[in-house]
Amino acid sequence: MSETSGIFQGRSRRAITVFASGVSVVGTSFAVYGTTREFVLIAASRTALDILPSSLVASIIWNFGDLSFSLALLVFGIALAGVTGAVSYAGFRAGEQLVEAAPNVGGMVLSLLAVWMFVAATVWSPLAAVLPAAAGTIGTGLAIARSTDDAEQLATPADRRAFVKTLAGLGAYNVVAHAVGFVQGSGSQTDDLSTSSSASEEGSDPVDQRLGTAADRSFDIEGMTGLIDTTDSFFTVDINPRPPAVEADSWALSVTGNVETEREFTYEELRQRETMYRFKTLRCLGDPVDGDQIGTALWTGCSLMDVLSEAGVNGSHAVFRATDDYYYSMPVSMLSDAMLAYGMNERQLPRQHGFPVRALIPNRWGKLNVKWIEEIEIVDQSESGYWEERGWNGMGTVNTVVKIKTSNRLSDGRVQLGGHAYAGTDGIRAVLVSLDGGETWDTATLSDRLPDPDTWRQWKYEWQPDRSNYTIVAKAIDGTGTEQTRVRSDPLPDGATGWSRLDLNVQL
Repeated sequence: MSETSGIFQGRSRRAITVFASGVSVVGTSFAVYGTTREFVLIAASRTALDILPSSLVASIIWNFGDLSFSLALLVFGIALAGVTGAVSYAGFRAGEQLVEAAPNVGGMVLSLLAVWMFVAATVWSPLAAVLPAAAGTIGTGLAIARSTDDAEQLATPADRRAFVKTLAGLGAYNVVAHAVGFVQGSGSQTDDLSTSSSASEEGSDPVDQRLGTAADRSFDIEGMTGLIDTTDSFFTVDINPRPPAVEADSWALSVTGNVETEREFTYEELRQRETMYRFKTLRCLGDPVDGDQIGTALWTGCSLMDVLSEAGVNGSHAVFRATDDYYYSMPVSMLSDAMLAYGMNERQLPRQHGFPVRALIPNRWGKLNVKWIEEIEIVDQSESGYWEERGWNGMGTVNTVVKIKTSNRLSDGRVQLGGHAYAGTDGIRAVLVSLDGGETWDTATLSDRLPDPDTWRQWKYEWQPDRSNYTIVAKAIDGTGTEQTRVRSDPLPDGATGWSRLDLNVQL
């Protein structure tokens, strides 16, 4: 190893020290608090989400979809490690200068104080900042103890080995800390959804029966999903870099506010209520016309209105509050056919989709179908919601949309288009396809409807090509006979509108 190896030079050592210290802060916070609101990265990400312009947040969701918050987790994690490490390093160096008689003590104390203040201000919890700050300070102190600003001090093999051993130790610590954090943040593992005692009889399980019906009614088209998305492929959009971990045994749904009697329902109490099974399509308000933030599943749960009725509702609006501090207000009249879902397809509700319980509101955008719900407060007037305070609207019914999902060449030379169409509880009466940019139209073939109204339908269209270039346009007519609007608009603020379009080149 040469004496001029990069990592042993002054600037490189300082950068490594800063980053190692910052990663130790984040890793310790992750190990102790998992994905709760006390985890410094969760808190910082939410703060950034509040500060960033709504148009920028919307653009990220449009362009990256389900990857949006995974990318945010990576970006914020790197940035946060850099900032906290820099705070720790600067504090240590300042402390050394202030306490010349005992520079290491002064450095450790001031570094600890600086990082503690920064983390406490980020997570809004002085106590939750103590251990992460201590870890960052120790990381900084250990690295500085093996390094000075004088590059010549690491010229000897012994000095270099000491510095590398320190980095290796910090690296090992952070591997363990992050592993503990992943375990801490994983929460309960959801099992297969057990429905009833009679379900043990072969072929009698109501979930299996309904999923079988959906499979029978689905088109088998290469490159697109059927009428039901798999649980793992179903889109996810929320305000969290990682979904919160909630334990069903300690969870309860509170019904509070303007009610005759405030009530609390445990997870098992909801599971023991009369069971509902319902196919429902969800579409994110941020989903563009040609986007992928839409999907359909079979949901298992109980009546939300029956739960509210037991508390005796006296107000006009319900405010839904979730574990992750997400909230929405909506009229009680909108909830007559709503459900509390604890199952998705053949499984308990997965963590990323709201385990243990989420709300499902018919004919409304995904933002109102609150996940990780923990309280419903009955109030006397409408209150703002999370995304309304950030420039979005979308309180009305969903917009009609047609998705062009795939194009295939069949064995006989024909071209096949396939996709989905959705219009909320109005349903889809027809999908029309144009091969010439909207000059002429033909009717596509629709799949059979699912048993429940608030669902999409598949469509397909096939033709023998006679030229190479096509401008494909698709539009829908809903169940009331209303044709989908041609005017294209972005999702912000009321949801995307317009016909779907595809420029297709065909090899003759």
